[in-house]
Parts: sequence; C-alpha cells; structure tokens
Amino acid sequence: MAKTNLLTPTPRLARAQRHALATQAADSGQSSWATPQVLAMGQWISQLIQEAYVAGAIEPIPISGVQARALWRSVIDHQIFIGEPRVAEMAQASWRLIHEFQLPLPYRWSETGLSVDQRQFKAWAGAYQARCRKQNVADEWALAAMLPDLIEKRAVPLPGRIELTGFELPMPPLQRSLLDAAETAGVEIIAGELPADAPLVAEVQAFPDTTAELRAAAVWARGQIEKNPEVRLAVVVPRLHDHLADVERLFRRTFAPAASALEPTATPAWHCSLGPALSSWALVADALACLQLDPERIDPTQAEVFWRSPFLAGAEKEALARARARQLVWRKQPWWTNAGELGKYAGRAGASTLSTKLREWQGLWRRHRGRALPSQWIERFQGELAALGFGRGRALDSREFQALQRFHELLEAFSSLDLVQDTPMARVQALKRLREMAGDAAFRERNPGAAVEILGVEEALGSRFDAAWIVGLDEQAWPGASRRDPFIPHYHQAPLPSASPAACLARSRAELQALAWIAPVRVGSFARGSDDVALKATHLLGSVSVVEPRLAESIEAAPMEFVDLDDQGPAFDASELKGGTRVLQDQADCPFRAFARHRLGAEVPLPPSPGLDALTRGSLIHRVLERFWTDLPDQAALRALSKDERTARIGACIEESLTELLNLNPLLMTDTERALEAVCLMRSVERWLEIELDRAPFVVKALEQQVELEFAGLRLTGKIDRIDSIGEDELILDYKTGRTASSDWAPDPRLKELQLPAYVTPRHPAPAGLAFARLRADQMGFDGLARSDLGLPGTKVLGKIRGASRFKAYEDWEQLRADWHLALENLAEGVLSGQAAVDPRDRNACSRCDLEALCRVNDQGRITDTDPIERD
Repeated sequence: MAKTNLLTPTPRLARAQRHALATQAADSGQSSWATPQVLAMGQWISQLIQEAYVAGAIEPIPISGVQARALWRSVIDHQIFIGEPRVAEMAQASWRLIHEFQLPLPYRWSETGLSVDQRQFKAWAGAYQARCRKQNVADEWALAAMLPDLIEKRAVPLPGRIELTGFELPMPPLQRSLLDAAETAGVEIIAGELPADAPLVAEVQAFPDTTAELRAAAVWARGQIEKNPEVRLAVVVPRLHDHLADVERLFRRTFAPAASALEPTATPAWHCSLGPALSSWALVADALACLQLDPERIDPTQAEVFWRSPFLAGAEKEALARARARQLVWRKQPWWTNAGELGKYAGRAGASTLSTKLREWQGLWRRHRGRALPSQWIERFQGELAALGFGRGRALDSREFQALQRFHELLEAFSSLDLVQDTPMARVQALKRLREMAGDAAFRERNPGAAVEILGVEEALGSRFDAAWIVGLDEQAWPGASRRDPFIPHYHQAPLPSASPAACLARSRAELQALAWIAPVRVGSFARGSDDVALKATHLLGSVSVVEPRLAESIEAAPMEFVDLDDQGPAFDASELKGGTRVLQDQADCPFRAFARHRLGAEVPLPPSPGLDALTRGSLIHRVLERFWTDLPDQAALRALSKDERTARIGACIEESLTELLNLNPLLMTDTERALEAVCLMRSVERWLEIELDRAPFVVKALEQQVELEFAGLRLTGKIDRIDSIGEDELILDYKTGRTASSDWAPDPRLKELQLPAYVTPRHPAPAGLAFARLRADQMGFDGLARSDLGLPGTKVLGKIRGASRFKAYEDWEQLRADWHLALENLAEGVLSGQAAVDPRDRNACSRCDLEALCRVNDQGRITDTDPIERD
C-alpha cells in the first residue's frame, strides 16, 4: 500500500487532523490502525531537507532558523546596526520571502533604483552567502529552493500520495512548485474541493470599543457552552498578538469570575492558540533571573528571586524562613550584597537549604568566568541552575512542565549555535542572546480539549467548528494597509500578498471567504473605535446590516458584608510597652497606626535604596557632630581652632563615623561612594560650624543624652541630641536633615511634631528654649522657640512674636509647657486605653504611613485628594 502524507498549512491544523483521525478510528471500534503521516507544509519541507542531506543529495549542512539568524547577525553586527537583533530578524524575513516567492536573489539585482537600505541588504546577503559557503552550511529556505529539482529526480524519499487539507488560500510559489515537482515524479496529489462561496455574515454587530466587543464574544461563548457542553466554538481575533492580554483577561473573568484575579485551578473551557513570550512565563523568567545574577554583586531587586521563587529547592518548606531572611537583609539596608551575605542571613533565619545552595552556586559561578562556546555556556548554565536547586521546588503543574520542556528545547537550540559561532562568547553576550531567544519564542500550553478556541485569522482558516464569532471586521483591518518589504526592490515585490493595495484587497477577500467556511453558524462584529478614529464595518462584507447589541453585562458584584465598627482595643498595661516618643507621635498622627505598630507589632519593611537613605544619612551626620564636640567644650574652643585644624578635626570625625557605619554594613557603599559622601559631609559640617560661630557664646553641656519620660503612667525613653548652656539658661537642640518647622510644635491635642516638646515639658529646671538645628543644604540654620533672647538666629521669643503664628497668643513659657504636657498626657492615655480608630490627623500623616493595606483608609473616604500634602 502506497504511503500517504496528509499536509496542512499550519502546525495547529496538523495536530487537529491527527486528533480527528485518532478519534474517528477509536469511535469505529478499532484497537489499532495505520495513520497517515500528518504534517504542516513547513514540517514536510524540513523533513525533505533532512532526508536529502542524509541521502547525500545536498552537500551543505542544514542549519535551523536560530542558527541562520546568528549568521545574519554576525554579518550585520560589523555594520552600523551593531547589536540590534531586530535588523537581523528583518533581514532574515526578507531572505525567506525571496525564496518562498521565488524572487530574484539579491546578487542578481540591478543597482539602478535600489534604495540605501536595499543596497545594504544586498551587501549583507552577499556576505551571508559567503559565510555559509565558508562554513559549508545552508539555511532552510536556500535548501528548500533546491528541492523541486531533487524531487523531480526522486533524489529524496517521496510518499505515494499527498492529501492536502485546509489550503484555502493561494499557496506561495515555492510550495506550489514542490507539489508540482512531486506530481511530475509520480506522486498522487489530492486536493479537496473548496465549499461553495457564501457570505460571511448577514449582519454585523457594532460595539463602542474593542474591550466591549471581546467581552461580548466571551459571554456568547459561555452561553453556547451552557446550552450544549459538547459544542465546539471558535473566536477569531485578527492581530491576536496585539490583543492577547485583553483576550485572556476578559475570557478568564467571564468563564471564572470568582477566580479572575487568581491562578485557575481547573482546566479552562477556553484555549488561546497564541501565547506570550516564553521569557514571560514565571518559571522561565525565574531561571533567566538566576542566570543573570553575579553572586559577588546582587541588589535587593535581583535577590527577590531567591526569597520568592517557588521553583527553588526547599521553597515550600522554607517559605516563612525565606521571608524572614529577606526582612533581615532589608533591615541591614545594604543596596549591594553578595551570595555569601545572603546565605548568612538565610541560615540565620532558618532557610538552611537556600543557604547551602547559595554557597554551592557562588563557588560554581566563580569557575565560569572565562569565555566559552554556546554549548559550553549551556552546560554551565544548567550546572548553576542545578546548584541553586532550580526546578526542585514545588511540584510543577501541566502548564509549567510544558514551559520547562520548551525552555530545555530553547537551551538545545542555543547549544546548536556552535556550528555557526566563530569564537567563544563572554557571559554577558551569551545571556543577552539567550534572553533574546526566549523573548522571541512564543509559548502556549497544548490545548487540553477546550470547547472554545481563540485563534488568529491564519490559524482559523481550514478548521471546522460548530459556531464561530469573528471580531474586528472593521474597514481598517479589512483590507489591511499594504506593506512593502524595505529590503526588496519594489519592482520585484509584485507577487507578495501585502506589497500593494490590490494584493491586500485580494488577500482580504480570500480570507473572509475562507472564514465563512469554518462554521455553519457565524457571528461578526467590529469596534467603532474612538472619536478621533471612528471606524465602520468593512465594505468587503457587502450589504450587511449593522446592529447595536445590548452590551454584555458586567459580572455582578458580590454583596458586601458589613461589620460593626470596632475601633477600641483592650486597655494596655503600661509596663509592657517599650519605645520612645514615636509611640505618642503615631498616636497623634493616627490612633490605628499606634495600635497596629506598638500593640500588634505590625511592620512593613522597606527595601533598601541605592546609596544612603535619609535615616542613615541623618544618623551619620549626628555621629560626626557628636564626635566633633566630644572634648570640645564650648564655642570659645571652636573659635580657637585654626581653619586647618578645624578641617582636620572634621575629616577625622567623618572617617571614624564612616568606618563605624561600614563595619556594620560592609557593602553599604563602594570606595567611590564613601569618598563622595565624605566630601558632602565635610561641606555640610563646615557650613554648619560657621553658623555656630555666629551665635551667642555657649557651652556644650551634653551630647546624645539618654532621658526617661513619663506621661499618664506611660514610660518612654528618648535621646536628646545636644544640650547647650547659654549663661544660666539651657537650650535643647535636635539635629534635623529633613524638612522641619517650629510651627509644628503648636499645642494642638494632636501635636504634629512632639519630640522636642516631650523633652522640654518634664525637665527640671525648665529649659529656656528648644530649636531644630537644620542641616539641609537649602535650609541651613536654627528654627526654635525660647522664653527669652538666647542669641540664637532663627529662634522666636515668646511675647515678641508677630504675624499669624500660633504662638502669638502665648506670653508665658510655663503655660506653653503646660499645654504641651496636657496634650502629651492625653495621647498617652489614648495609647493605654486601646484607642484604635482609623482617624488620620491629615493627609500628610497617611503619606508617611505604610499600613494602608491594614487600615483601608482610602476605601473609607477619610482622606480626599483635595487635602494638602507636604513632601520632603
């Protein structure tokens, strides 16, 4: 019996035909059967090339599309488009068109009339062919052009019969010539008859936008399945790639509304034929992220893959431990770290598996520094992933397992570049190429037998369904705009199906007619677009009526559950609460914040940022000034220092403070960053000391003095940055590098800034004043309040204040202290009594809070966008 090949235009249709043949045989009661070889046309061409090479009919070694692109890139990278992969992709696509439509090869082109791009492509093509001859290789399309002669001579194995199915559009000339040659060689070619012409739809539905149109298609599909679970449906979406994200979102919401924001747990009733880039799948993205890392230099965003990836060994068992390790690293606040440090914190947090794997990975990575060929890099990459335990985390579901298989195929394809890669590659070059390949490769899991298939136009043609909805039937898409290939001369492009308006029109007519054959029941629709670009139904549908359907209803919202407001916690034992004035400040800003942070222990650790954050920089300048004034008793001693002595003293204090900081966090700064920070500190401290010299004489009485505070029985601790004596009076100073203002001390029930008032009110004898020592580059100076004139620029004296100041009404310093004390006592009572209302003082309080996920203040409408907001 003669061998039969069944050919289809697309791989998807070939899979569908194989499934249909197997189902038909099984339904007829057969336990075994002979199945014809079902191949897509491209697969058959590749098979013929391999068989011709094995038979010795062709001499060059066949190379894959990936290998051919690498050769194109090696040619083009020597030109002006260095390292731009899309230029190589465009050149390769033009090369394919030339062979597929049997156009003259570039070396035959006359120079007359060629554009600059076409001359450049001609040169590239010549260099590409020279490289192929030198390495004795040839790409699929160059070899496919040789096949008609080989087929006629029967130099390759041929079947006795070829059946064509699904070819409802004109074939490219190369494919036609292959079949003609096979027929000449005695192969029986059987092409099924096309159905009779029929209108696509009798009416077309108009929707305001694409989202509404796709939602309506999804609702229609769900309704059809609910009526008949055995029905087979198609939703055809032109330019599916452009709408892929919207399609998946809308169909998921329609078919599984309760889980639309979650990963589906069951096989969906719909399947999209086109997938996103392989690199966007979580498993592949995590693998590439691991390979991208340098274990000697890792930033917090890169380290996230270690803490959060479920695909690393021990991920499920150590999930909480890895979260704790992440928090430890964030608290340490280094921007740059290394695998050794991460492993140390992982071990300290109880993630022993991760700690061990990080050490193994770091040791292996150090042996992979040199250049290598692609296959050697793949061996290295696989070793590094194995060292991290990648793929040995939680069990993979079917989709992830298929993605892993596709990733392994990609790695094999990368290894095959040895054939065309002249020299070893650096790691960064290998990773860049691998990431580009993963980004170019679309991946979708196999169709598990879903009732609804979402297809692009080309994939839908030749298929058969019970009903179909065709979206996008607008005048902009049908016919589409003509597109000339920029690398092929215009006078050679006549055979191309998109090179001219006439060709596009003919192609669109043929596609619409073929779509009319995919199902007996068809629904058509289009989106009217925006006011700027209003669209109509395509005139290619003929005289069809346009209807305005009722828009598909949104998913009905679930009823909300309301609970009684509970904003009062249990009373608190004062002896159990530890902390400083931050407890009272949180209570003043928002009672819920104080309750959540200091009673419940709620904390949202913030990730490190490059360089020093504001808190660390503020602490650093505190330490520099503390060291500077240690053993320097007063202003007179400062004035006695020469400029050089003062500069030397400042420099020594800066170096000691930076060394102390880096002993705690060795990776916090590089040597260059440390030097820059030292320069900035020197400039700031020198400017500040000039201000200190311009004030009245003073004696430094205390530095960083620890104090104990008590309000309404609540015991707190604090640290006063500096206390100066000015004659018989005492002044409390607080260094500030952020934006501050003494107006924030206004004695409201909920003080906006209460640290210094809290230090002043219980102190005996009473200080004569308090002031911010502002060390900002744009706000260098003092800002304070005093009982009398202390000779401190920027300090306001009670009883002499003019303007709209809140302190204008105060003549008596003791009355102000008493009002502060009363406000602080009331705040302390609120803490101890368990007040926990979500009641922010103003929008600024919320802008500096990270607990909005707990309090849901924005959902309650307590804070509006019209409220003023201050920013540092």
